Amino acid sequence: MNTFGWRLRLKYAMVAGGLGWLVGWLVSFPFELSLAWRYVDGDAHRLPLAVAEGLAVWAGFSLFMAMAGFIPMILPCFLLIPPGWIVRWRGLLIPAAAPAGFLAIAERMGLLHLYRLRYPAAIRQFFFSAPNFFVISFALVVVWRYSALAKRRLETATNR
Repeated sequence: MNTFGWRLRLKYAMVAGGLGWLVGWLVSFPFELSLAWRYVDGDAHRLPLAVAEGLAVWAGFSLFMAMAGFIPMILPCFLLIPPGWIVRWRGLLIPAAAPAGFLAIAERMGLLHLYRLRYPAAIRQFFFSAPNFFVISFALVVVWRYSALAKRRLETATNR
């Protein structure tokens, strides 16, 4: 019996991706709140609408950002790498997901060029931003959730 067909791997990857997007979206909430507070210029009556609009726009943009990284980079790994290997190496893969996510978005933003390394103000500024915190938390949660689902499935398959 095949314990892990491609449909099950795809299902687990989609669950992990959805949960990763939700957690990343929630982690970046303080950035959106401070941005909305800046836009309303201290007028607390306009803050709920500004926060709602900002969160809706951020939800769409972060979903696009998650899919732009998930589909070409993470999904093929989950479909091609055996889940037993991912479960076995999860102690290394989960912590490595955060730097991998940061390096991927920093490369995309052009922050890894020699000029930026000599004058790191832009790197510091970008590090404390909503997109960076989103990408780091998204990568961590996706790898963690997929490995947890795969581990549970492998354990139930061996117990039968």
